[in-house]
Amino acid sequence: MAEKNRIIVFNENYLTRVDLYLSNKLELSRSRISTLINSGNILVNNKKVKASKILKFNDEIIVNIPPVRAIKITPIKGELDILYEDSDILALSKPPNLVVHHGAGTKEPTLVNHLLYHIKNLSGIGGELRPGIVHRLDKETSGVMLIAKNDKAHISLSNQFSKREIKKKYLAIVNFKMTNNEGLIEKKIGRDRKDRKKISINSSSLRNAISKWKVISSFNNYSFLEIEPETGRTHQIRVHLNLIGHPIIGDKIYSTTRSIRNSKSLKNFFSRHMLHANQIKFFHPSKKKSIIIKSKLPEDFKILLKEIKKNEN
Repeated sequence: MAEKNRIIVFNENYLTRVDLYLSNKLELSRSRISTLINSGNILVNNKKVKASKILKFNDEIIVNIPPVRAIKITPIKGELDILYEDSDILALSKPPNLVVHHGAGTKEPTLVNHLLYHIKNLSGIGGELRPGIVHRLDKETSGVMLIAKNDKAHISLSNQFSKREIKKKYLAIVNFKMTNNEGLIEKKIGRDRKDRKKISINSSSLRNAISKWKVISSFNNYSFLEIEPETGRTHQIRVHLNLIGHPIIGDKIYSTTRSIRNSKSLKNFFSRHMLHANQIKFFHPSKKKSIIIKSKLPEDFKILLKEIKKNEN
């Protein structure tokens, strides 16, 4: 996709952000628009602006959409647990300890390497290192993911994510017994001021985050939960559960001294943080209907739950 120096004059009788206006006008995702703004490919009145810039009557917007660079990632054969596939979308269950796409310091094969072996032409909107990727899971998190096979599907799914129209459910095994059977966590979080690898409430860029949870099984020292995030912040579920005193078993970043001591007897039964993306619901751009995809409970979850139950007796 290449489009150079398109001029748009904002002559609407309402006020709106430049990223919102252009995402609808150009049928691009807000994240793609933000990238173009930050790189200077979108100017308002011939000046660089922020994505939050409020447009005024007769503002002139210059848009330069550079062509998507050719993908240079090596396809690598690997098993894919495919849950659903058609000409637009692929849904798969990502195994734990697999990185989704290449980044700083990534040397081992990623999910993208395996996808390129399975699918010859993925949507290029995600960029050179992230073809077809519209959302991600942490390396240790397992479960269902959606992959866009073409640009139309990528734009549709990206917009659904940005509008919070895609609904996801997760499963987690956490430390300590919950005092209630269900609850709502609404705490603003952002990149930690002191440790850039962590997300916390101690941030200068706090953003609203909401997670609903309910107990599936309760034990003396552990709980098996279903979590439904209403927002999609980085590390949201992991941070929220830690903030209410129930960090996920095996979480190397957000575990506390007390939770490490609590799960010490189980250390031989897990090798990652016990979080699994169990279900995703989205609107199919071509079939024009809602689709629900589920991923079965991983084997390490089954083994750990069995050991926890055994220790209860």
